[in-house]
Amino acid sequence: MSESTDLIDYYRETHARRVYGTSSVKYVRYLRPWIRLLAPRSILDYGCGQSLFIDMLNLGPAVALHRYDPAIPAFATLPPEPADLLVNIDVLEHIPEVSLDPVLNEMRTAARNAILVIDTVPAKHTLPDGRNAHVNVKSPEWWRQKLTSVFGPVEPIQTRRKTRAAFKTWPTTPAEQRAYRRMRLAEDAAYYARRLVGRHKSSWKVSSVKPRTTSS
Repeated sequence: MSESTDLIDYYRETHARRVYGTSSVKYVRYLRPWIRLLAPRSILDYGCGQSLFIDMLNLGPAVALHRYDPAIPAFATLPPEPADLLVNIDVLEHIPEVSLDPVLNEMRTAARNAILVIDTVPAKHTLPDGRNAHVNVKSPEWWRQKLTSVFGPVEPIQTRRKTRAAFKTWPTTPAEQRAYRRMRLAEDAAYYARRLVGRHKSSWKVSSVKPRTTSS
């Protein structure tokens, strides 16, 4: 049995018994402006875990939402057609380097554009075999070069923590940079207003939700 298969089995068991893989919702206010500027008609959350990330984007019924995670049986099948946008958040550091190229090539085939967020430091917990859960810890520059070799030129983007390396695979115009900054200010204002009334957190577990596609 391959190392990657062993890890998928481990995460399948983990998802089946507890809430896990929900952290991507914390990136909504950082990534939603880029996504709205791109205006995709379909989004694939690749390695979605139990997260509500794509639901929390609130992009409206005209945007088709797809989830994929090989460790969750309900989401273990990729959609048949490429999505306009793939999002991949806090996943790649869990994939052994020897297995990384096939995964990245699958992502490139599965969508026309991508946003990728990667943790660059060790995790706080270990796997049953004693390894750190982040089996592929690399520097932001290493990830930039690796992603460029698969997707072509990538642009670094801001995330909520300095320990994350984040990139998008499409270019940005100066006007879009200005629009992004305005939209981020609005996102932050709304986020901190919700914090004041204790409404900034949600229930993140969606393991019982069946795969669905929302379209116009």
